Amino acid sequence: MSDRAPGSPAPLSAIEQARCEEVRLVSDAKRGDARSFEALVDRYMGAAIHVAMSYVRNRDDAVDLAQEAFFRVYKSFDRFRDGEPFAPWFFRILRNACLNFVEKQRRRRHVSISAREEGESDWELPDTGSLCPRDRAELNEAQRRFWIALDELSDKHREIIVLRHVEELEYAQIAAVLDVPVGTVMSRLFHARRRLRGLLEPYLEGLK
Repeated sequence: MSDRAPGSPAPLSAIEQARCEEVRLVSDAKRGDARSFEALVDRYMGAAIHVAMSYVRNRDDAVDLAQEAFFRVYKSFDRFRDGEPFAPWFFRILRNACLNFVEKQRRRRHVSISAREEGESDWELPDTGSLCPRDRAELNEAQRRFWIALDELSDKHREIIVLRHVEELEYAQIAAVLDVPVGTVMSRLFHARRRLRGLLEPYLEGLK
């Protein structure tokens, strides 16, 4: 039997609580509250770097672009409508910053777009310290293969895989970020997954 008094509102789920907290943070940040803005940065910085790296393949550039995106958010908060989801708006700003950067780099023709060609590590992998050495090695190899295969995709396919399967955005959120219909998101994701699966098949076959 529930302890909730008759007529009282049902308790919010953890997801609903997180959304309400984010709405509060955005509202306070818009009013100039520095701590709320810093909390938003902490909440989204890791995701922003991962998304930026899917475009530029270089961690230093990705960090710079993530920071630039947050600066643009801070400067344009007055155009954000209260109550709307923050993530699609933010990732759209980040995407535009990344595309502008890539276009400038292509024009200059002197910066490699592949971190591997420069002998650097392409991606920052999550902490695997709690795993045994064998499991950690296998996980690291699977992650490495995934990012290598992801790097072979077209820009459109790579970004939609990252938004859906790395940052776990919903279809409607991805549509808002990319400014395309949800149907286009579903179609593009289908083809991106098929292409990625084809690239990973040789590795997956070797595990059998």
